[in-house]
Formats: sequence, structure tokens, C-alpha cells
Amino acid sequence: MAENWNEQEQPKTYGEESQMYQNGQEQNQQNYGQPYSGYQQEWHGEVKDVFCYALLMIMPLRIIVSLIATAGTLSGMSYESIMDGSYAASVATPLYTALSMFSSLLFIAYVVFVILDIMAIRKQNYKIVGLVLFAILFNPGYYLWRAHILGRNKLVPIIYTVVYVILMLVNFAYSFASVYEVMTSIMHIM
Repeated sequence: MAENWNEQEQPKTYGEESQMYQNGQEQNQQNYGQPYSGYQQEWHGEVKDVFCYALLMIMPLRIIVSLIATAGTLSGMSYESIMDGSYAASVATPLYTALSMFSSLLFIAYVVFVILDIMAIRKQNYKIVGLVLFAILFNPGYYLWRAHILGRNKLVPIIYTVVYVILMLVNFAYSFASVYEVMTSIMHIM
């Protein structure tokens, strides 16, 4: 039994341990600065929120302008006003034209600031595929996904997203109810 112990595991002398340590240290010095072949950790810089704050103001403002424009457009619509042509004259006012221009400018500003924000995030080595998809397909979730990607607190983005979605639902419900009311009044006349 003593022979097996000596054959399997013999204690190392001070010189052997020192040699192993030096070899390991040389190996570590040679690999310094080279990426680890297994899991590679990416470097992420700090992202400024200037463009995001602009987006947070533009997004609900677009819905509010749309709600005001819808209210102004549908308030004077009736079967009689459409048939005698007075509706077109009542809609083509300077206020309606200004709202249309402002709505178009807000859309352009949204596109510009989203692109700038995504570029700033990409510059700091974050993945942006999800952000692009949220910006194009589901913009209410953009702010929440941005907070998730950057690893930030999500309480404020959740509250903002819920309020924004409620504002969108109010705009949709009001527009749908107004159009439905106009259509039923026209159908009763016919």
C-alpha cells in the first residue's frame, strides 16, 4: 500500500513547485491581452440619454396632436356638410394645416432621434437588433426595451410605457367612436 502511494502521488519539492509557478506565470503573460477562447465579455461604455429624453417627449406629443386633429376633423363631419361641400371648407383652416404640418414634423423628429439614440447605443457595443424592431414595430415598448438592454432600473420605463399605451388606447377609442358616430348618422339618412 505504501508503494502505491509513492507511485501515484509524490510530494513535490520546492524547486518543482517554483518551476510550475514560473511556467504558469509565463503562460499568463503570453496570453495577456488576448481574448479568452471561451466566454468573451464585451466592453460597454456609458450611454447618454439626451436623444432618449427627446423621444420621451415626442412620442406622447404625436398622439396628443393626432387626438386634437381627429377631434377637429370629425367634429364638423355630417352627411349634409359632405354633400353640400361645406365640410371641405371647414377642415381646410389654418389650424388644421398647422396641426398637419406639426404632426409631420413630429414624425420626422421621431425617426431622427430614434436613429441617433440607436447609433449612440451601438457605439457603446450594445446589441441593437431588438431596439430597431421595437422602434419600427412596437414603439411603445422601445423605452422599456432600452432600459433592459442597458441594464437600468425598469420602474420608470414601465410606468411611462403603461401611460403611453393608455394614451394610445384613448386616441384609438375616441377616433373609432367618432368615426362610428359619423357613419351611423350617414347610414340613418340613406
